[in-house]
Amino acid sequence: MARGGGAAAALLALLLLGSHPCAYAQEDHDRDRAYKCFPAIFSLGDDWADTGNARTLYPTDLEAQEEVSPYGMTFFKSPAHRLSDGRLMIDFLAQAFGMPLLSSYTTGVVSNLRHGISFAVAGSTASFSDLKVPYPLLIQVQWVDKFQSDVLDALATAYFRTALYVISTGQNDYRYALQSGAMSVADVEFTVVPQVVENITASIALLAENLQARKFLVISVPPVGCTPEMLTLFASTDPLDYDDNGCLRKLNRLSELHNELLAAAVDRMRVLLSLQDPSYNITFVDMYSIMTEVLYDPPKRGFSEPLLACCGAKEPYNFHEKVMCGRRMLIQNSTVLASACSNPREYISWDGIHTTEAFNRYAVNSILEGRYVLPGDAFRCYSAEETDDSTPVTPSSPPPGAGNP
Repeated sequence: MARGGGAAAALLALLLLGSHPCAYAQEDHDRDRAYKCFPAIFSLGDDWADTGNARTLYPTDLEAQEEVSPYGMTFFKSPAHRLSDGRLMIDFLAQAFGMPLLSSYTTGVVSNLRHGISFAVAGSTASFSDLKVPYPLLIQVQWVDKFQSDVLDALATAYFRTALYVISTGQNDYRYALQSGAMSVADVEFTVVPQVVENITASIALLAENLQARKFLVISVPPVGCTPEMLTLFASTDPLDYDDNGCLRKLNRLSELHNELLAAAVDRMRVLLSLQDPSYNITFVDMYSIMTEVLYDPPKRGFSEPLLACCGAKEPYNFHEKVMCGRRMLIQNSTVLASACSNPREYISWDGIHTTEAFNRYAVNSILEGRYVLPGDAFRCYSAEETDDSTPVTPSSPPPGAGNP
């Protein structure tokens, strides 16, 4: 891999290790805490881990979504380049390990880059390049490779070797395939699911080979038949099409197949790579079971509205396919406004597609506790107390002249 010149590397080192006026507000708090388990976190995937890449790549397209109120209302108190009312799972992971929230790759260099970066792009897929979002998982892997070549003189190889690589993708592949109307559920099971799993495992292999990455957290897809979006678009008049939680059985089978194949593939990779180097650690997170646990008994888990979107419009799931969260539209001479609920903490779904901060927190707590995680002791080094929730964090802005990849 090409390395930058000495002067450029020295400047980059100052940017990486120095301070910046746009840094996160909790930087002083984090500086006094020991970073547990990993020196950095790199996230790849889709909406669940995008902290600003889509906003940078498609500022006009996203102007009516995550860049307008009420997105970010719960924690940031204003839109924060995230498709949620507050923090994403990747945010909670970073804070749990005493790190600043991850900046996005396309915003350029900011002060907390030395603790990791998000390469994830909202709307992206694992199996193919959608014309609207042409940045699938394997393209993101190329970004990681380029990033390493750009900063290798400032950050040692061990930085990439010992970092945690979080991969969370696949849900958009199934949403797009089904919503296109060109494929049946059986078609998706036969063609799309194997390709998604293959590309995820290929990404792990490339990161392990090119960057000597050793620690991975692979997150499976949730039950796609339980989201307000899919429940609305694929509603059925047959009660037998729904399970005891009110979710669509047929769509959930897609998630189950994906997770079964992915878990098996990850297990095989874990065994093979561990034979080469015992330091390899590939952890599988069963997000399907984490969400199903909440759906099965919402009050016990702190939720009261398991199948409704907090921000939306239109019964029965508070999701309107034409009027997204924060927007209004005139439909048949009536104004339809997709507004937010008063207490997002009681909801799993934020806008019908993406999860609330409350669920994201619940999911990460489950991961750190080792529930629905294989191997279950993946975070045995974790002992940091949870980051204080009382202080809102302002996401950093791209520095002047920051370019795109």
